[in-house]
Amino acid sequence: MNFRRLRIFYETAIHLNMTKVAKSLYISQPSVSQAIGELEEDLGVKLFDRIGRKISLTHEGEVYFNYARRILNLYDEGVDTIRKMGNREFGKINIGASTTIGIYILPDIIKEFTKLNKKIEISLIIENTENIEKLILENKIDFAFTEGAIHSEEITYKKFLEDEVVFITPQNEEWEKVDFLEGDILTKEKFIMREYGSGTREIVENYLNKNEINYRVYMELGSGEAIKKSVEAGLGIGCISNLCVKEEVENNKLLIKGFNGEKIKRDLLFLHHKDKFISSNMEAFIEEAFKIK
Repeated sequence: MNFRRLRIFYETAIHLNMTKVAKSLYISQPSVSQAIGELEEDLGVKLFDRIGRKISLTHEGEVYFNYARRILNLYDEGVDTIRKMGNREFGKINIGASTTIGIYILPDIIKEFTKLNKKIEISLIIENTENIEKLILENKIDFAFTEGAIHSEEITYKKFLEDEVVFITPQNEEWEKVDFLEGDILTKEKFIMREYGSGTREIVENYLNKNEINYRVYMELGSGEAIKKSVEAGLGIGCISNLCVKEEVENNKLLIKGFNGEKIKRDLLFLHHKDKFISSNMEAFIEEAFKIK
């Protein structure tokens, strides 16, 4: 559809004066006549009667005018809506996050963002890192925050925050006597871990393998909360983000133990598809997220 011709027809139908239309649209009068003639040729009907110097709508022109008005109103509404979205007046952002970030970090960021952008809707999908990567490749989310390594070359990423993964044990007399974990302790203990595809699982296993520790996975669970509860119940030891266990440690439900005095550090990542267009709404959210320390 040629909106230029439609606009010229619409204005001409209202004013019935090509000179006035030419001035209002900042084009020449011959350009107005040409546009009307091309539109009539495309439609195969006459839209205007030309009697002397006066023009008037034909019956076909009157019918087409009603459709033109509706089309142009809808077009103008669409343009206005998109411009408002560009000015951050409203819109929607689809965000992905791996479990730790989605539960313990992003809610506060979303809260701060929506204070200033009340009409921008936020959709948050929490999955393990492997599934988040798939969602980005399928363009089902705009961008994401994960704690696991990214394997696709189509995804670009940068450091968002630094995190520490810690070993957790039940709070009891036996574990209180242990200052730090050693290889022989880890070898005989039952590990409660996240499922395959989890960024935390990948980092923990890489760390244990690097230190040549023969570990035994006793349970695989889909969330950090489930791991904490299982460790509290004395079913084994876990390895989880330090962000997840602050409350339990303060309430004497869990203990944090290091391995040979070392720390398992990792980068939390912000990522998006390299070809993804980042709108002004998205940019505003990303800026808010990177304010966190």
